[in-house]
Amino acid sequence: MKSLGEILKKHMGQTPVGKQVAATFVVEKTNETIRELFGVNAKKFAQAVYFKDKTIAITCLSSVMAQEIKLNEKKIVALANNKLGAQSIEKVRYLF
Repeated sequence: MKSLGEILKKHMGQTPVGKQVAATFVVEKTNETIRELFGVNAKKFAQAVYFKDKTIAITCLSSVMAQEIKLNEKKIVALANNKLGAQSIEKVRYLF
């Protein structure tokens, strides 16, 4: 007989709530990665806003910051995926 905790862990990722929690976690880890690479002030100019279909959307308020993120896109994806422990992010979408 399985415990309730085991059953919840197994089925949580398949529910809409579980998927939303996972997406929020991906956004959080991507924002941490951006801050680590570009400094604390980067939060004012660029921020990950949502994650869907293996694509992270990043909004940029500065064209200079958008260019820096584009140049370091592979590094951001690799570091964020490393923090997540899985290949969750495959593409980056830019919102201006």
